[in-house]
Amino acid sequence: MSTSQNEAKPNFLDRLSDALRKGRLALLVLLIAGIAAVIGYFVWNELHTRAREKSTLWAEKAQDLHQQWVAEAEGTKKQDLEKELSELTQRILAKYPGQYAAQRAHLLNADLAYRAKDWAKAAASYQALAQRFPRSYLAPLALMYSGSCFEELGEAKKALEAYERVRNRYQASYLTPRALFSIGRVLETDGDFAGAAKSYNQLEDDYPDSNWTKVARNRIIDLKIKGKIAE
Repeated sequence: MSTSQNEAKPNFLDRLSDALRKGRLALLVLLIAGIAAVIGYFVWNELHTRAREKSTLWAEKAQDLHQQWVAEAEGTKKQDLEKELSELTQRILAKYPGQYAAQRAHLLNADLAYRAKDWAKAAASYQALAQRFPRSYLAPLALMYSGSCFEELGEAKKALEAYERVRNRYQASYLTPRALFSIGRVLETDGDFAGAAKSYNQLEDDYPDSNWTKVARNRIIDLKIKGKIAE
């Protein structure tokens, strides 16, 4: 019995020693992984900061070009500025698609097309901004402008969808009362007088002090006078 017990003790100690060695190895692996993660984070953060800084400079240059383009009266110079601006915004979108500069690039592209009355191209740029950056303060503005473009194209359904996205997703935005009125106006034009009245009344309920509510009240009165909706 004593001989067997003496033989068991070294086996137990061997196993304990082996477990400790494995534990030290696992700890070392975890330590190396942790150090690598920290280094990786700092490298990523540095690259991200540089990208943000450089993209901001490009966005500022694009904004300057846009202002020059708006102010330029001479045809050839204006075309050259527009070409340079378009090329720069495309570079921004290609290289920095997730940065704030990309929001400005979408907006500038949309404005170029809007001023040229290229409603389809303008709507696409406004929609791209709102879809790519839904949390941006520019998103509801882009949706409102895209709705206007769709109306110019005679696409009332798409216009309504844009205005409804503002109403549903950006209830705290200063643009939401305008979106509600726009919904009512489009529905009224389309002959859906009950739907129009519902949108106008929502303005009364949710935004009683808005200037758009005052206009909506007049529309409700007019619809009642014309017998389009019940008193």
